[in-house]
Amino acid sequence: MLKSMLPQLAAFGSALVLILAVRLAAPKPHGLRLAGVGAAVGLMIGLSMIAGFSWDGAGPVSRIGHIALGAVLVGAVMDHIDEAWGRWALLTVFSLGCGWASVLGGLTPQVSPSIAALALSAAVGALWLGLMVRLSALSPHKPTSFVMIIAVAAGLTLLAAIARDDMLTRAGLCLLGALFALALVAAILSLEVNYIAMAPVAASILAIAWALSQRQPETMVGLPVLALVLFAERTARRIPMPGGRISAYLYLGGLAGCCTIPIVLAALLVSAGVSA
Repeated sequence: MLKSMLPQLAAFGSALVLILAVRLAAPKPHGLRLAGVGAAVGLMIGLSMIAGFSWDGAGPVSRIGHIALGAVLVGAVMDHIDEAWGRWALLTVFSLGCGWASVLGGLTPQVSPSIAALALSAAVGALWLGLMVRLSALSPHKPTSFVMIIAVAAGLTLLAAIARDDMLTRAGLCLLGALFALALVAAILSLEVNYIAMAPVAASILAIAWALSQRQPETMVGLPVLALVLFAERTARRIPMPGGRISAYLYLGGLAGCCTIPIVLAALLVSAGVSA
């Protein structure tokens, strides 16, 4: 049992140690900004320990690691770009590159892509950009953002488990482990969770979702429903809350409940597709 949980435990443990080490050891301005990268490193360590995962592979599961690594570099550059248009341009290029690699099987396809394949890669890249912008726009300093991001990752892991995809289930659990480590440190210590942390998290969520849609096509019906989790905060704001400090905790509970609704609906749709 413990051996089967080793990748997830390694992702959580290594992320926690790295985040704390950078946060406490590095000079304060740099430690605050760079500590979040430990979550991405923890995820990649966990992925490396999943049976069947290979960094030099060309499949959608291996691409999760490639995209996470690329997103770390992109996030590091974005943190040093002051102009909004520069960050948008870099994020657009990265998203289109992810769409290209996802549809064509790599950045350098072995055969010349058709017009239809190019159009599909552009469409996937545009979708990737939209979701990356939405995920990156969530303020990581707010507990509500962590609730929604963790809910999306948990929903993806659940869909992979329902589809009986062991590798993607473990990949999702590794992502959850790294996210819990990041949320734990952010809740206890002052932590500047910026693009170098958020970009790999957002990109990994999308890479796992794409891999799931390719390996288990029956899950495609549930993925758009799961994406509604990212907009659950708007619904939660309409829930009447009492005054006082307790309202903040009740709001988090209400938000978690709102996130649960699309997750359950997506799980039911995928379950129906798997059993059909």
